[in-house]
Amino acid sequence: MTSQPQTLWIVRHGNREDFGNPSWAKTAERPYDPALSADGERQAQEAGLSLIGQSVHRIFASPFLRTIQTAHHMANALRLPVALEPGIGEILPALQQMPALLAEEERTRLFSRIDQAYRPAGTLAYPENETDGHRRTGRSVQQLADAHPLENLLFVTHASPVIGIVRHLTGIQERISVPLCAIFTLQRNGSGWHLVGGGGSVSHLSDSATSLRYAHSG
Repeated sequence: MTSQPQTLWIVRHGNREDFGNPSWAKTAERPYDPALSADGERQAQEAGLSLIGQSVHRIFASPFLRTIQTAHHMANALRLPVALEPGIGEILPALQQMPALLAEEERTRLFSRIDQAYRPAGTLAYPENETDGHRRTGRSVQQLADAHPLENLLFVTHASPVIGIVRHLTGIQERISVPLCAIFTLQRNGSGWHLVGGGGSVSHLSDSATSLRYAHSG
């Protein structure tokens, strides 16, 4: 429990393996589910270390591999479990059906911090346009924040969902840049939310130049 305003941290995943190898998807078993690159792993570790001491109570992650990996690194630093939440999953307007993701048994084997008892609050289904995806992700985070009003929550997701969440909660409509592993901090302000610092921070990263690339890809 805390007497301070409820805080949410909305984090984009680290650098993806296909960003450095654009032809990766042509032969990949799961072309929409790339893993983190080596520098993406380091970014995720640094993001987790930066939140030590910040009273994070729960971690939620999109069910894609890159977000699970990012959340797992952060969870190791914060010593917390990770709840996989489809409601904050990737927005993919070009898809007509759910893409192949890592199988549940493989996720369980690889990521010990996944909370097997968690029951998702939201759902993820395609086709879905960007507007509907922004609404889905924003509503999912609002629902979880309202369900845990005395706790501070960390959400690990993708670039477009970050935009949808921040806009839905704060009402901000201007362009939002989402660097890799950027951390957006929101605090509850009465019945609404405000964005702390005006944008996503990458000050925790040792190589912010890499993080500032690909600001609009998932």
